[in-house]
Parts: sequence; structure tokens; C-alpha cells
Amino acid sequence: MDFLSRSLSLSRYVANRFRGYPSKRVLVLEGGGMRGIFLTGVLQAFQDRSYFPFELIIGSSAGALTGTAFAAEQICLARDAFFKELLSGQFIRMRNILRPEKHILNLDWMLNHIVMGEDPLNMKRLRRTACPVLITATSFSEHEEPRTIYLDTKKDDIPMALKATAAIPFFYRGFVHYKNYMLLDGGLLDPVPYEKALSVGYSEKDILVVLTRPRGYRKKRESFWVSTLYENYYKDTKYRHLLLSMHERFQMYNRLIDDLETCYPGIDVIYPPEDFAVNRLTRSEDKIVTGFEQGVDAAKAFLGIGSERPDE
Repeated sequence: MDFLSRSLSLSRYVANRFRGYPSKRVLVLEGGGMRGIFLTGVLQAFQDRSYFPFELIIGSSAGALTGTAFAAEQICLARDAFFKELLSGQFIRMRNILRPEKHILNLDWMLNHIVMGEDPLNMKRLRRTACPVLITATSFSEHEEPRTIYLDTKKDDIPMALKATAAIPFFYRGFVHYKNYMLLDGGLLDPVPYEKALSVGYSEKDILVVLTRPRGYRKKRESFWVSTLYENYYKDTKYRHLLLSMHERFQMYNRLIDDLETCYPGIDVIYPPEDFAVNRLTRSEDKIVTGFEQGVDAAKAFLGIGSERPDE
């Protein structure tokens, strides 16, 4: 961080301590497609109350998009996207599920209409004064095990990073090509990247994780039909390690959450409520609005400010 960024971080830290809000240094955001509306509600409540003690944000997929908008002080971009653009039918195209040459997720449309639209993401702020955001992506190489890389809003191409982290295997055909990488969904190998924060030296008490699944959720093995779709699309032997990672993803995710809840008691976690009804591909406006409001309420509970609205 440069001198100006450190000064801004310190002033925010002092302001939040004065208000009695929790002091945190790292914000970790899970992905989950349309479940990201919960993250948006949480971050909207934080922004409305000028709660920004963070000096690093790490996000995967929808967590990266919302986290980047939050760092740029433009959470409205993510909020409006979930309420409008992402429900338009232009982003999710389920009719392409049996058309292997067509994307189910139209990520180029997402970039053109949300990230670089009429009110674009403020790239200058993200480069110069904003808190850095690490964006997870899965790097693929033929006949090798895939691995997670972390793209940095201070150094990397931000639109390409956001495209890569959202490129869900099968739903996005092929790979996102960036530098020497062939990239896919960051949530494939590191859906809740709190271990990255620990690995770079932050302590448990420094970290706040926001999940997009209720407390107690654990993944199940993919159904026979979903597994068959994956196996048919990635049938070439050069994809065998990638395919294995997809089949074993449920075990990796459950281990990650088990460890978060049992091995790292000092990490604070914000969960959606049990009745959170949004899934990865939800198209219901009512569910999206409710999910957003649940995020706002969860953030207020974390901040310990009761149920009052900002204008009350």
C-alpha cells in the first residue's frame, strides 16, 4: 500500500473504533452466482455506515465482483446488477445447456453492461487509493492438476480477472485466456479463501468471512446427470485432473467449512439465515430482494447496531 492508501486505512480504522464497530483487517467473500445478493446486502449496509476497516479483500466469483465494487465505493453497481441486469435473461441462458458451442453464462455481456457500462467500475480508484482485492481463479494446464492463482486489482487486468473468477466450468465454454494462463471459476478450488489471508500473515481475529450458505450447510456429491454432463464435455484425457477436481469439489468445500468452524474459532463469520432461498441461478425478483434485505440485516447484527435503518 502507498502512503495515501495507508493514511486512508488508518483514518477508517480510527473512525470505526470510535463507533464501537468490530476492528477487522481482511474481508473474505464466498462466491455463489446469484447468491452474491446476500454479500451485496451486507456490503451495502457496511458502506451506508462507512464501515471499512479493511486493508485487504479476497473474493471468489460473485464475492470478487461484489468485493471489487465495495473497494471502489460503488456497491451500487453490484446491487443494481442483481436487481436488474442479471435478471434480464441476457446473463443466464439455460437454453444453451445442450449446445456445447454456446455459453450458458454470458460473461462478456456482464463485463460490457456492469463492469464497463454507463457507470463503469472506477479503475483509477482501484489502482491508486482503494484497498487491494485479491481475485481467485483456477489455472488449468493440460494433463496437470489445476491450481488457484490470486489476481490483484493493483497489478492485473481487472475486467479479465472478474471474468475469469466467474467462468464456471461447463457453464462457461472453454477458458478465459489471460497472460499465459487458461482460467476458470475461482470457486472451484478456493471458494472461501480465508486460508490465503492466514498464509500472508493475518491472524484469525483480523479476518471477517461472509458466506453465501446458511450455517450448517454442506455440499453433496453432484447428481448422476450433472456428473454426466461434465464427463461428456471434458471427456478428453487432457482434462482428467480438472474433471477429478470437479467431482471432488464437494469434499474440498466441506473440509474448508469444517476447518473454518472448528479449527479457526477466532475468525468471525457472517452467514445467511436458514430461510435464505437464493441459489446459484435464481431468477426470482422477490427472492433476490429478500436475499438482499437478509444481507443488510445480517450486517447490522454483526455491527451490533440493532434493526434501525440508516435514515431512522
